[in-house]
Amino acid sequence: MGNVSLRWRMLVETSLLVVLIAVGSLLFGLIGTIIAGIMALIAVIILSLRITGQFSEVTEGVIRATSIDRSHRLDPAGPAELARIGRAVNRLMDRVAADIFKDNVERIRLASILDSMQEGVVVVDDNGIIESANPASAVMLDSSADLNSGMQLSSLTSHPDVIDVVNRSISYNEKISEEIELFDNGRILKAVSTPFTRPETGAVRALLILTDLTDVKRLDITRREFVSNASHELRTPIAGIRAAVETLQRGAIDDLDGRAQFLKMIREDVERMDSLITEMLELSSLESGDAPLHMESVSPSKIVDDVIRHFDALAIESDLILKSTVPTDLPDISLDTKKIERVLSNLISNAVKWTPSGGYIEVNSWLEGGSVYFAVVDTGFGIDPEHLPHIFERFFKTDPGRSKSGTGLGLAIVRHLVEAHGGFVTVSSTVGEGSSFSFSLPLKY
Repeated sequence: MGNVSLRWRMLVETSLLVVLIAVGSLLFGLIGTIIAGIMALIAVIILSLRITGQFSEVTEGVIRATSIDRSHRLDPAGPAELARIGRAVNRLMDRVAADIFKDNVERIRLASILDSMQEGVVVVDDNGIIESANPASAVMLDSSADLNSGMQLSSLTSHPDVIDVVNRSISYNEKISEEIELFDNGRILKAVSTPFTRPETGAVRALLILTDLTDVKRLDITRREFVSNASHELRTPIAGIRAAVETLQRGAIDDLDGRAQFLKMIREDVERMDSLITEMLELSSLESGDAPLHMESVSPSKIVDDVIRHFDALAIESDLILKSTVPTDLPDISLDTKKIERVLSNLISNAVKWTPSGGYIEVNSWLEGGSVYFAVVDTGFGIDPEHLPHIFERFFKTDPGRSKSGTGLGLAIVRHLVEAHGGFVTVSSTVGEGSSFSFSLPLKY
């Protein structure tokens, strides 16, 4: 009877059964009544089973759609009431599916945002259990544990200060902020823990935000050291100039020989200041990227020979052997000639300064992996291992007493010039045996 209302269907079917029994009784008497009753009973059983089956199908369809297969939809067939239930359930499941899809899209979007954040983000409940955490948090805390919701915060980090910030935030129900130094990896983190209440239970949990301040702190230290070192380097020649001027003012200006000597000293100090300021400006220009490269194709052996030629007289005066062993068959490389000459000049100048009389300085070059390498090797005093990591820093000097002249910026300029060409510079040294400074330049840059 299609989608006829179940109420009307039962009324019609009951009426037909009554009519059947009445006809049987009128036509065949008692026997007809019995036969009609048996037939009516069979019909009732069949109709009941059919209706029960339709209800069972609807029930199973609802169970399947809500818990097993969310894409399953009910067939709106059978009595009108069941058909209406089927359509209502289908509309409900469509809305639920749409909401789930929107939630999944939002969850994926939020997860992508968290995963791409440079700050570490961790949500912790009042039992110290992590509800969520992004990869940056594991990197900052130097954790090798797999990030999983349900793990203890102590599994992500054993640092007591980090755990304490979260615990205090939850206990006092207030925002706690601290700078924490992690001694294991040397990082300095700003940890901000903000409590918020779980709506369904009223329990307090914490949102922990970790910001890596390591580079900022190092930059601040570098800035302060730069100001201090620059002030020191400038103060020394200024003090010499002031002393010479005061001496001249006190009457030494009338002594021709003394006057010439003091003027020479003043000139040397002025030149020292001028050299320092020039190198500071050059380094600043390199660091800011404001020093363009004028590239040209040059033979490695030619550029080395041109630089060494300027040091021949100084090497002879210092009783040093300075030579080039650069092969003449190396391919030409693309570089800024003046800047690479500056690199080689700084390295050779340092080698001459720190190699005692009778020593040996060699400049070599070779081809390796698409780059040409240059090396300046000397038999000088060598560099203490503790100084090697800092040798290319601004104003760093291995001479504690600063008895050797120089601004302390030469090797910093070397590093920036080489890196501007797409290469890198390294150093190896043994105290009492000498040092080797090498740098690479790609064949084409």
